Amino acid sequence: MTSDPRSIVLYSVGLLGGSIGLALKASGYKGRIIGLSSPGAIATALQHGCIDEGHPYDELGSVMQNADCLFLCSPILAIMETIERLGAMTLPPGCIITDVGSTKSRIMDTAGQRLPKHVHFIGGHPMAGSEKHGPAASDPYLFQNAIYVLTPHENTPADIIDGFAAFIEKNLGCRHVRLNPQLHDSIAAMVSHVPHLLAVTLVNVAAAMDNRIPGTLMLAAGGFKDMTRIASSPYAMWHDILSTNKDRIGPVIDDCIAAMTAMKQQLGNDSLKPAFDSASVTRSMISGSSKGFVSAVSDVFVIVKDQPGMIALMANACASENINIKDFEVLKVRENQAGTIRLSFETKDIAAKAVVLFKDLGIPAWERE
Repeated sequence: MTSDPRSIVLYSVGLLGGSIGLALKASGYKGRIIGLSSPGAIATALQHGCIDEGHPYDELGSVMQNADCLFLCSPILAIMETIERLGAMTLPPGCIITDVGSTKSRIMDTAGQRLPKHVHFIGGHPMAGSEKHGPAASDPYLFQNAIYVLTPHENTPADIIDGFAAFIEKNLGCRHVRLNPQLHDSIAAMVSHVPHLLAVTLVNVAAAMDNRIPGTLMLAAGGFKDMTRIASSPYAMWHDILSTNKDRIGPVIDDCIAAMTAMKQQLGNDSLKPAFDSASVTRSMISGSSKGFVSAVSDVFVIVKDQPGMIALMANACASENINIKDFEVLKVRENQAGTIRLSFETKDIAAKAVVLFKDLGIPAWERE
């Protein structure tokens, strides 16, 4: 892929497909963006400017005759079914087909078995999302600074992979990482899939305790709510992810059971300090602003008064020194008093400059250790 594709097809224009379309347009991409989806989704995507033209799903074959690049944005099992359909179609030589599935091994196996050799399949997983869904929730900045994992086949030409990686970084604002599909799925099982199952388990155990001890859930605030926020995700969204990665999720669950069994024994022996110390050191290495498997930003924390203009004051100070704020999060607020805010910057040197700026404004600030 030595030049930008002239036409890009988005198969299933929901949150991710619509956000890809908006991001492409915001970046100045000059090619044509074509959406295939349900009639309602197409109408909404056109209304919000996510695509230039729309077609029903059953027109995939005719649309692909002149396509340079296809993004498969459906749930995982639907992606695999679509790949099988594509394998029976006439596809233009050199066409790039990619996907946004959260697991990669089975998708890559299906593509390797079904797609003709004259097209290039590059597996993809953008580590970005939202609790919202549908094209109306599309966000042109959804992928900004997010990790976008690519899992190309070994026989895909290097220039094709390099060109596609450069294209998504330029037009989506992401940072790409290349992994083999099996490694991707093992990491995802540990840092994404099992944590979700643990959150679901904690909430269900708390609900059962609330039946025995009324008031349990009423007091479930703070850390409990933070730990279990992801338990609100619908099972329909997670079914395909869990069912296609169960071989890697199972062993991680076994590891967690073994660790909790050991912790129960350590609790009885009053010997939990090493576990806490180890967890504290490891946790400090994980950036709070990470959008993906890895992060390359430096965090600064500030305490500001709860009054109008404080955020603008910090933003303007950074802008005056040409300092870009990569990410921003309000962590704690005590109404009418003060709050803690996290700001992320590209490097530690830039973060250090920001700390000096904020302190000059009389705002307490410090870098993450």
